[in-house]
Amino acid sequence: MDRFYRGLVAGVVAAIPLNAWNLLSFYVLRFTDRRMLDWSGMILYGSIPQTTFQIGLALVMQILWSGFRGVVFSHLFPDFSSQGYLGKAVFFSVFLGFLEEAIAVLYKVPNLAEMTSGTALSTILGAILWGVLLGYLVPRFARRQERQKAG
Repeated sequence: MDRFYRGLVAGVVAAIPLNAWNLLSFYVLRFTDRRMLDWSGMILYGSIPQTTFQIGLALVMQILWSGFRGVVFSHLFPDFSSQGYLGKAVFFSVFLGFLEEAIAVLYKVPNLAEMTSGTALSTILGAILWGVLLGYLVPRFARRQERQKAG
């Protein structure tokens, strides 16, 4: 598994608990007023996904976007054995999330440009969760590959 696929797989795997947190925060805790999949739904459909098919496709696309973000991370920080790698992943995730939110505000994307404090906090917590998992998985996949080459 090369750097591209390590980042892709780590990003996708980390997106599963991220989306679980987000859906729990949206449907059960009612802490946030926006689902992660609403982002990809706005890009795909120009509106918030409504049907089961729209929601499913938007969720799949959001998970693939997270995989792409993992690829970017693994290329920006290739030295997975460096000190503070987990912290770098969390910083990358929170910074990228902030940048994505800023784009929505600057371009006044309908349904995404405004958010509540609960949504902002839930988004930051999700970014931290995704970053921790990404920073854990990328080096783990690399070490596993090194062991397979050696053994």
